[in-house]
Amino acid sequence: MRKRILVCDDEEAIRLLLHEALSDDYDVVLCDNGREAVKQITKENFDLLITDIKMPGGVHGLEVIERIRERNKTIPIIICSAYKLLEDDVVVKTSDIAAFITKPIEIKQLRAKIFELIGV
Repeated sequence: MRKRILVCDDEEAIRLLLHEALSDDYDVVLCDNGREAVKQITKENFDLLITDIKMPGGVHGLEVIERIRERNKTIPIIICSAYKLLEDDVVVKTSDIAAFITKPIEIKQLRAKIFELIGV
């Protein structure tokens, strides 16, 4: 069975880029807001979450991470954000984040990190 990755980003171009880059090896599910990411994680099993931090719509990425960690302490989480300074945020530091990747995303680096975390 293929590993499943949930990608949460409000930018459609980023979602499509990640889907295209990862879907040969993984089942990739896309969502465009934090509320949907929490809903997906609670009703389905995923092997990895890739999320943005700054997202409109009430539930931003840090809140997504907090809510998911309440329900699932072990799922690896990769943050992809244009805001490098958020890497030092207390929620990021205390939520057992597997990686913080700065946008623009270097696909080769991201794929290597995913392989390191969950294999293929």
